[in-house]
Amino acid sequence: MTQAILDRGAEIGELARRRFSGGVLVEADHRRVSEALARTAELLADPAVPAIFEGTFEAEEVLIRADVLERLPSHPSGSGGWRLIEVKSASRVKDVHVDDLSIQAFVLQRAGIRVVEVCLMHVNTGYLYEGGAVDLAQLFLVQDLTEQVNDRLRTVPERLAELQAMLGSSSAPAIEPDGHCHTPYECPFWQHCAKSKPARWIFYLPGGERTFHTLAREGIQTIDDIPDGFKLTVLQRRVKDNVEWMGPGRKTALETGRNPVHHLDFETFNPAVPKY
Repeated sequence: MTQAILDRGAEIGELARRRFSGGVLVEADHRRVSEALARTAELLADPAVPAIFEGTFEAEEVLIRADVLERLPSHPSGSGGWRLIEVKSASRVKDVHVDDLSIQAFVLQRAGIRVVEVCLMHVNTGYLYEGGAVDLAQLFLVQDLTEQVNDRLRTVPERLAELQAMLGSSSAPAIEPDGHCHTPYECPFWQHCAKSKPARWIFYLPGGERTFHTLAREGIQTIDDIPDGFKLTVLQRRVKDNVEWMGPGRKTALETGRNPVHHLDFETFNPAVPKY
C-alpha cells in the first residue's frame, strides 16, 4: 500500500510538470547531491529556462528539492522572482503542506532566491474524466499559500534548531508514544517505541484519544485495569469486557442461509488520476 501511494505521488508529479512548457528536470538523484546543486545553479542562471523541476538547494544545513520553481519575469511586487509550487496527490490543502512549504521557502531565501509566490498544486476532485487524454487544466487546482507560509516563516529557524539539536543528541527523545506518532504520518519508529507496551495497552482502546490521555494521567496502562465506573462508549466497554459479543438478530439472520452459500468480496481503490 505504501508503494502504491509513492507511485501515485510520482505519477502526479510527472503530470504536473506538463503544465509548465519548457521546464527542465534536475535529474541527479539523492545520491548525487553535489551534481544536483550544480545543475540547479546552471538552470537558475539561464533566463531561457521558464521552470525548474526538482531544483536542489542547501542552506542552514537543510537540503530541499522543490517540485516546481517557476520563473516570473515580472511581478507586482517588483521585477521578476520565482513562484514555488509543491505538488501533492492530496485533494485539499493540509497544515503539513504549509509546514513543508515554509521550510522550502526558508531555505530558498537563505540561498538567495527571491520567492514572491508560494503555491500548492493538488488534485481537483470535481474533475469528471470523460475518456481520452487527461485534462491537466482540470485535474489540478493551484492554491496560493503565500500569506500562510510568510506567517509561519518566523517560526522556522527556532523549529529547525530544535530538530538539529534532537538529531545531534546521543539518545532518543524521552517522549511517550501515542497518537502524535501517527500524525500527520506514521513514524517509522512506532514499533520500536511501543514494543514494551502491554498487549492490552489503553492506546488500543477504540475511539478518540481523549479517553487514552485521561486514563494515562490517572496512571492506568492496561484496558483490564480500567475501573468499572469509568465512562466508556458501548464499543469500548465490549473491548474492556474481552468476551465474544453477538448482535441481536444475527443468529436468526444466519439461519436463513441455505447451502451452498456463496460470498462475494470486493475492494475499492483511489487513483489520483481517474482511470474510468
